[in-house]
Amino acid sequence: MSTIPKYALYGENPEQRWAQSLHYERIARRARHYQWKIHLHQHETLIQVLYVEEKHGTVHMNGQAIEFCAPCFIIIPAHVVHGFDFAPDIDGYVITALQSPLESSLKITAAGALSIFSRGGVIDARSTERFFTECASLFDMISREALTTSLYNASSANLLLSALLVKLSRLQQTEELPQKNAQSSRKTEQIERFRLLVRKSLGTLVSVERYASEIGITASQLRRVCQEVLGESPLNIINAEIIHSAQRDLAFSTMTVQEIAYSLGFDDPAYFSRFYRNKTGQTPSEFREQVQLQLEHSRPEAGQDPL
Repeated sequence: MSTIPKYALYGENPEQRWAQSLHYERIARRARHYQWKIHLHQHETLIQVLYVEEKHGTVHMNGQAIEFCAPCFIIIPAHVVHGFDFAPDIDGYVITALQSPLESSLKITAAGALSIFSRGGVIDARSTERFFTECASLFDMISREALTTSLYNASSANLLLSALLVKLSRLQQTEELPQKNAQSSRKTEQIERFRLLVRKSLGTLVSVERYASEIGITASQLRRVCQEVLGESPLNIINAEIIHSAQRDLAFSTMTVQEIAYSLGFDDPAYFSRFYRNKTGQTPSEFREQVQLQLEHSRPEAGQDPL
């Protein structure tokens, strides 16, 4: 299987900008440039939420083809392989945001909504007028925060996005659109269970064989499913989750590198630093310094209008 491209935004350099944690644009802005077809790709650290106001299309997610029709919402969590076939001149908006701070927030305030970060999917907005109105209103408020340079606008936009994700998760758990192709759905469910197990076991050393056993398949089957659906080995997925968690702690906590290493199950902080550098090209300390510089440069200048 060919390697699945990894982007920040589709077609753009994947360099992570931790200070610029939310991006907002019309769906057509990027889709029109690519003749309404977005090929399979994935985002390593970003979640996307699309609000389709007009027209229709097909989203390809983890081996499934799911048709959608406006009005609806589409959630694409980090690491999910996806692509789109949009109807020409489709109208709507897409929010792209760092997944880590959103996960951290919901772990404290709405742990039951965390499933949205592993499931994704299409959510019909036609179910209730009240639901549609509330979510559309949240999207509008997020757009106003994302498109201004007011004080704390990024924080405000992320808080609003958290509220939107809670509402979408609530509806998803009861009214998620049916997905066709039972075989693809089974593989997707196995991948979701694997990722959930990896996240729950961060801080302990668990073998691929153990994960496979807990899912109810063999290690060979797990390797095959991961390769077919994600184009990655189980070990690469485990390592990506470790790096993802480490970067979240480096960027958004005051834990030392040594404390982060121990929390992720590394007995030797020096080995953790070598592991991190091998996977990212930076040491943990270099990454933290980079994030701090980005945050410094992103702060409003003195005298800037806070409104």
